Amino acid sequence: MEAKGHGLEAGAIRIPLFASDFGRYFLEPSTEWRIVFPYAIEDGVSRLVSSSELQRRFPRAFTHLQEHGAKLRERKQFKEWFGYSAPRNLELHDRAQIAVPLLANKPAFAFIPKKVRGLLCPMASGGFTITLDSRCPLKPEFVLGLLNSKLLFWCLRQVSNVFRGGWITCTKQYFGELPIVSLDLSKPASRARHDRLVGLVDKLLALTPKLRAATTEAERQTLQNAVTATDRQIDALVYELYGLTADEIKLVEGGAQS
Repeated sequence: MEAKGHGLEAGAIRIPLFASDFGRYFLEPSTEWRIVFPYAIEDGVSRLVSSSELQRRFPRAFTHLQEHGAKLRERKQFKEWFGYSAPRNLELHDRAQIAVPLLANKPAFAFIPKKVRGLLCPMASGGFTITLDSRCPLKPEFVLGLLNSKLLFWCLRQVSNVFRGGWITCTKQYFGELPIVSLDLSKPASRARHDRLVGLVDKLLALTPKLRAATTEAERQTLQNAVTATDRQIDALVYELYGLTADEIKLVEGGAQS
């Protein structure tokens, strides 16, 4: 439904997240659409609320769903007529830190800011999200820097389906094969590399929205130069983290002769 003038209770709606709403180091949730979210997240677990509970807590949202009840019941798969057809990992999406598109022709992974966590509902056709385990010592910004690097996207391209134009599928079965470097953060050198990458990613998270909002060519070029320079620093640091040789870097960069 349209975001403006829907009149439904705030607690019953979410912002749908499409692949077009995010990209490399930016996330701009839709301002045009909203979706009814008939689920409750309790103690880290999602559950579909009952019809009576939905009607009691969110009467306007329930009425809206009833008005479209005939179409909802035409679907082939659902637990309840007002529930989603394939509600997967809803509780994980609420805590997710990284958004991943279903298809990409270049690194296009985004950081999900804390201010919008619990407000989004990723659409199945748009991709999926990544939630770092609470026991993981790595910061999500560190993992995001790895994913958006030339090296890990090159690795993803080696195992994924490749389509015309260089597009690949970024599904979980391929993402699960990516080699995420393991660091012992109790060691000063490893901590320094970790924090340096986090700092560079933070810099890009600040620069990218400014670049997208630039209104003059001079401003755009200055910001693009800063983004490009920071990207190169990230790639160089990632090569160092994975111990690549000069020849291996050439292969990733596309400079090696076939």
